[in-house]
Amino acid sequence: MVATCNITDATPSSFIAHQPARAMMDEIAADFLKTDIDVFIGGGRKHFAQRKDGKNLVEDLKAKNYQIANSIEEVQQVKSGKLAGFLADENPVKISEGRGDQLLVSFQTALNILNQSKKGFFIMAEGSQIDWGGHANDTQYIVNEMLDFDKAIGAAFDFADKDGNTLVIITADHETGGFSLNGLKDGVVDGKFTTKGHTAVMIPVFAYGKGAELFSGIYNNNDIFHKMLKAFGFK
Repeated sequence: MVATCNITDATPSSFIAHQPARAMMDEIAADFLKTDIDVFIGGGRKHFAQRKDGKNLVEDLKAKNYQIANSIEEVQQVKSGKLAGFLADENPVKISEGRGDQLLVSFQTALNILNQSKKGFFIMAEGSQIDWGGHANDTQYIVNEMLDFDKAIGAAFDFADKDGNTLVIITADHETGGFSLNGLKDGVVDGKFTTKGHTAVMIPVFAYGKGAELFSGIYNNNDIFHKMLKAFGFK
């Protein structure tokens, strides 16, 4: 799992944790020790190393043979094995505030490590702060974070083209802000918002590569789970 937010935030944790509330980040962090996830990279060091219960889960991760990286440079040096990458104590900064290519480098590192498996692999990579731009009604924030996410999408497509047996799915959990484009003026995106919250607007699902034909049409969001299982060959 790779994210530009706290790795114990809602989307990443939904793939790994079993807690009743998204705010229970210390408890969510503890759930990482109950799985065999190979690679996770994002913010959230605080919930592993500076916990209210005084436990140091970083040492527990080391005991489970995880290599611990505390910067994007350290992440990039890991070529194999299990990796826990902490790029911030809480959330990484915005791309406009100097985050750089953390998402792309993290994604490529995870891809290189997991591609060594003969059983195949699954990566969840989130451009997390696109949503935050919607909450802030900040068009430039959305554009900057979307361009950053697009770099990771490009790397995924390149891998899928070379591999020939990879499915890439690009979607979101919801729309945020009631964002719409109000026309283009002088090459600048003119965005408008209706709310600072989430909306019920339908979101697109883009699929590329082997099994992409399963993802056409209109369907409930939880159908994506079943379509992924079918594409991977699980019963």
